[in-house]
Amino acid sequence: MDQEEGLKALDNIVTQFNTYEDFLDSQITTVDLYYLEDETLARQLVELGYRGTGERVKREDFEARKAAIEISRLAERAQQKWLASTGKDLQ
Repeated sequence: MDQEEGLKALDNIVTQFNTYEDFLDSQITTVDLYYLEDETLARQLVELGYRGTGERVKREDFEARKAAIEISRLAERAQQKWLASTGKDLQ
């Protein structure tokens, strides 16, 4: 997978989950919880890449991409408000 595909995959993950913990929880199976009997341990194993049902994403990458997407969203909204206030057609 090249870098652009990796960023698209990360963007999909970041927009799908509100928090990094939600992302980790999505990769934990009921079997994992049955044998480990500890949600925190299960999350740590997913974070380290030992367990999980999907893509491995570091916390720093998740949080940085989440912040970048939020900044982009806020900038776009501010630009739309500015265009609307100047009477420009948004379409």
